[in-house]
Amino acid sequence: MKKKKEKSNSFPSTWRDLKPNSPKRPASKTALRKRFVAVSKSMGVFAVICLFGVGAWWINDQRIKEEPLNFFGPEIPVENIIFETDGVLGDSWYKNWYGPLRGRSLMDIDINSLQKELQNESQIEGAQVARLFPSTLKIEINEHQPILVLRLRKQEGGFQDWMVAVDGTLYKGTGYSQGTLNMLPSLSIDPQFLRPHKSGNGFEKLEDISAVAPLLELAQRKYPGIYRDWKVVSYNSPRENDPGSHILIRSKKIRSLRFSPNNFSAQMKRLKYLLLEPEYLRRQTIESIDLSHDRSVFAKL
Repeated sequence: MKKKKEKSNSFPSTWRDLKPNSPKRPASKTALRKRFVAVSKSMGVFAVICLFGVGAWWINDQRIKEEPLNFFGPEIPVENIIFETDGVLGDSWYKNWYGPLRGRSLMDIDINSLQKELQNESQIEGAQVARLFPSTLKIEINEHQPILVLRLRKQEGGFQDWMVAVDGTLYKGTGYSQGTLNMLPSLSIDPQFLRPHKSGNGFEKLEDISAVAPLLELAQRKYPGIYRDWKVVSYNSPRENDPGSHILIRSKKIRSLRFSPNNFSAQMKRLKYLLLEPEYLRRQTIESIDLSHDRSVFAKL
């Protein structure tokens, strides 16, 4: 029995009973060396890739810091200026005002600053500046429209003409022909109402002109024959509704023409019909006409 037991213990009965009798043997030195070399090569390649990436990033970062990105391609000097206005200023005025554009590209021009500088010009009411790539600068301006001329005596002698705009802005006109100036009535005003501008240049806006302008615009548009004869305009409190408020016109035919500062359309119609009357039509001069009393008209031949 003992022998059988020993025999049965000496050989496994099936392949499932096979078990290793000892742990795995360590790899040889040659295998370890090969493995070390392979790992070192992998780490070396990885390190080179990392260094290359970091180097490329650093170079690109330095280039961006030194040279700003240009999204518009190469900078081409300004070759064309589109200058549009609703007044008398022209392209030659702008080139003289701004100076030469030699060597300047569109991106060299600060359009916001240029727009503000244009709007600071007393003759300009509004301005728009835009870049049209690759090499065109577009400028659009709206000018004040003069409705009167204020003629002031200069200390050194002679006179200085100031344009009076519809909103009461006073400015030295540029580009107006003498014929245009001669067609505009003159403004007569008490010097106490002329206040120096806070900048030290020119005068503050005449606020009352905006109440007088509708009469002048109406006469110019619908009654040009009457308007052409008007020479001097003055006023007294045209914004107030009191008996003393009036607008006074002096012309060749009517030495004193008085309006109330409201309902100009009705007053101009009465004036037209009155001047068509035979007695007034044949007169070369009329002493006075007062239209400021509602529907009543007071005239002195």
